[in-house]
Amino acid sequence: MEPSWIHWESESSDVVIENSWGSEYTPSSPSIDVSSEISTAEDFLNRRWYSFRSLSTLPIPPCTRHSPLPRLSWADPQEVWALMVKKDQMYTRDYSMLSRHPNLHARMRSILLDWLVEVCEVYRLHRDTYYLALDFIDRYLSSHENLPKSQLQLLGITALFIAAKVEEIYPPKLSEFAYVTDGTCTEEEILCEELIMLKGLNWDLSPVTVNSWLNIFLQLYSLDSISNSFDSFVVPQYSGHTFQEVSRLVDLCMLDINSLHFSYSKIAAAALHHVVSDKLARAVSGYSSKELSTCIQWMAPFATTLIEVEMVPAKFLQKVAVDEMHSIQTHSVDLGILERAQNRLYEVMSSSRESPVYPSVGLLTPPPSDEKSRSTTLIEEDEYIEDN
Repeated sequence: MEPSWIHWESESSDVVIENSWGSEYTPSSPSIDVSSEISTAEDFLNRRWYSFRSLSTLPIPPCTRHSPLPRLSWADPQEVWALMVKKDQMYTRDYSMLSRHPNLHARMRSILLDWLVEVCEVYRLHRDTYYLALDFIDRYLSSHENLPKSQLQLLGITALFIAAKVEEIYPPKLSEFAYVTDGTCTEEEILCEELIMLKGLNWDLSPVTVNSWLNIFLQLYSLDSISNSFDSFVVPQYSGHTFQEVSRLVDLCMLDINSLHFSYSKIAAAALHHVVSDKLARAVSGYSSKELSTCIQWMAPFATTLIEVEMVPAKFLQKVAVDEMHSIQTHSVDLGILERAQNRLYEVMSSSRESPVYPSVGLLTPPPSDEKSRSTTLIEEDEYIEDN
């Protein structure tokens, strides 16, 4: 016997749930209320359909942030910008999520993300794929509790598996994702975790990631060099070298748990502030200096650390076009650089705690390099206020 299935009527947007058990089948147990189950499923699908329509087709409230987008041939730039800003606010991550997972700590998240970057480089996965997986991981942990640490790698590889199917034209096979875990995760476990994760994310799989914002901001930065922005704005035409420098800073910052304090668009704009200029960051993001100040100050120790570290040459990847190499996620920063940046951030916060200028952020103390347990201690702060 097969379960119920769903189809859409051609003349109506209503969901119709049909019973495919057959007309001769009658539920044998009086405790099974088929009508209530159908009603519950129908209500759920109606809610999901309404949620989808409200995001993509219904009128979008006016956006208070200035839109820097040029005229577009395929859409109203104001509506496109408003939808992006709405998604930036809708797809939220909880910076205190680890308080609901007593078996996890910030160092584990950093190690997991660093390993996923290596997997992306091995399989030539795009930066969009990596950052989509990162978003899935953070949002899943933000909405669930008590994840065993033994399940963290399974969560990470499953998130990358889903993201690859969304973003990649030719994603790696399921067996390849299981292979890179060195036997820790089987194909069956990844498939089961995929269903759990999709349900846990409520099937919301299309955030505007920090990499997407960075691409848009750099495209706006190069707007003067685009011959026909009306038709060709969606085709990347910015400097690959500039993108590599900014993205390296973003890669480092996103390994730190405190990145969850800020929206993706603010992180991308703050990175442009440190690598290019403050004027550019404000012009392409629509943010004021006050709105970006907290994120800029938090990111400063990471930017300073990268200046001290020798720039990693762009890696030559076989079977990847030269002008596409910057879009592949490569291992340009490591956990050693992250620890140096976190130590510097901790020193700045310790010396500036009495300052009314520097924001009060609930920081995670960087673990000593000789501490094998890699545990972290949360510094209690009175409050954290993010400028919006």
